[in-house]
Order: sequence, then C-alpha cells, then structure tokens
Amino acid sequence: MNKSDEVVIQATYPLSGTLTIPGDSSPAFPAILIISGSGKGDRDGNLKKMKMNIYKDLADFFTLKGFVTLRYDKRGTSKSGGNFLETGLTDLIDDAVECIKFLQSHPKVDHNKIIVLGHSEGALIAPAVFKKIPVSGLILLAGAAEPSKELLPRQNELAYAELNRKTGLKGWLIRTLKVTEKARKQNSKILNKMIHSDKAVMRIKGVKLNAKWVREIYAYNVCDYLKEVTCPVLAITGEKDIQVPPEHAKLMAEMVKGEAEWHMIPNMNHIFRKYEGQHTMLGLLKEYKMQVNQPMDKELLDMLGKWLQRYTQ
Repeated sequence: MNKSDEVVIQATYPLSGTLTIPGDSSPAFPAILIISGSGKGDRDGNLKKMKMNIYKDLADFFTLKGFVTLRYDKRGTSKSGGNFLETGLTDLIDDAVECIKFLQSHPKVDHNKIIVLGHSEGALIAPAVFKKIPVSGLILLAGAAEPSKELLPRQNELAYAELNRKTGLKGWLIRTLKVTEKARKQNSKILNKMIHSDKAVMRIKGVKLNAKWVREIYAYNVCDYLKEVTCPVLAITGEKDIQVPPEHAKLMAEMVKGEAEWHMIPNMNHIFRKYEGQHTMLGLLKEYKMQVNQPMDKELLDMLGKWLQRYTQ
C-alpha cells in the first residue's frame, strides 16, 4: 500500500508538503518533484473556489508507477510559512531547489534519479531550478519558450480582442465607452508603476499587489535557462491551451541540449482536460469550473507513463 506523509521542507520559510512513497519493498525509488502553476493554489492544485486536484492526481499516478513524489504549498500559501504577496520568482526558484535537496537526503529516494515536473509557471522556472541543482530529467507541462514580457501581455490582448468582438447592446456600450482602450491604458500604467518600484508589495486602488513577482517575471526569460538544460526533457502542451502558445512545446524541446521529446495533445487544455469547444480568456474560470469532475486527459497520462519507464528499469 502506498504511503503518504505530511512533511516540512526547511527553506527560507518552512514549506509544508505531501510525500508519497510506493508500497513495495524496494530500498529506494526514483522521485518526482511537482512545481505548481502561478497563483495561490495549494499543493494539490486547488483554488479556493475550484477544486481540481491536478497535482494530487498526478502524484497518485506517479506513485503507482513506482516513484516517490513531493508536492508542496508555495511560500505564503495554505500551510507554508512566509508571505505570498512578498514572494518573488527568485524565491520560488530557491524554494524548489530546497525541495530537491530534501528529496536527495531522503532514505527512500534514489538521489541519482530525481525528476522535476513543472506546470505552467512551474514549467517556466524548472529550467532555472536545473541550473542551480541539476536533476536527471525535466517534465515541462503547459510551458512557454519566450521572454515573459512577451508571454503575459499576449494573454491580456486576447481578452481585449474578445471584448471588442462583443455584439449587441453590450458590444455597442464597450465600443462607445472605449472600455478596451481604457483597460489597456490603466493596466499599462499599473504595470509600469510596479516595474519602476523597489517595493515588494504595492497598494494600488486599494488592492495589495505583488510588485516583486511582477518585476521579476517581466525580467525573466526562460529561453536563457532552456539553452543550458542538458538532461532529458519531455515537453507537453494541449492544443486547446490558450494561456500559453501550444506550439511552444516543440520550441522548448528544440532549445534544450539534452535528449528531448515533445507533444501537442489534441483538445487538451491548460488544466489537462479534454475540451471540445473554444476557450475564451474572459470566461476561462467559469469554463474550467465546469470541468471539475472530468478525468485527467488519458493521452497525457499515457505519454508520461511511457517516458518515465526508463527510470524504473
């Protein structure tokens, strides 16, 4: 029977995590560290109003395949210490490094066989983690292969374009009141204010914002780190993913120095579910909530399983 333990990783602040260990009698197992996407989701991949269990389901799948897994609450979220609003991208990278060190020191882990799986933002920072502490493989799910200052504005532009395409009375009001132009100018002004500040947290229009993370993500170029990755890499993105460009799976695989494999899975979205329709940026959260009880994409699990076979032989 698989064993699941609550653990604490001693990083800059204590990080709370879940360690799963296969139930057979092997003295040590290969391991997978799961680095989650952006935002305040917990170690299982759940938000306050959306319980998806993305990372819990992945961990359960990997444990059945013979891997120890570690997933953890990011700094300042759920049960981990620290302040989420003061946490920068460099802090997230450093915390992931400490999680790898934790796995390396665990008696049930083969420290020569540790893989890092990053999803979304986790896929962006995984190559930077590799530069600080080399591992035996990277799995990059729904990642990107371009500077973040180009990736993030594209998401906003998709939302603005959707606003401009609205029809009927709502569309007429949006165009008459120049809603899109005003939103673009306001967001640009807020962004510039944070980028040219040295504060970790800024209060803008009564809302506290993580200015440190914004500055660091806009200065970050994952390509600089992908080019230095020498371990085997598996890059997978869904065809219906509108949060990152699906074709970047191929770019990531081509950019690394190590042996690489890439896939674009038909009709899979950013949260690893099949989606037959066309996602919208403005309705994305609502569309994701409708998929809460749907199973994870079987093609994704099959690809992960096949790629990981070499680590269990």
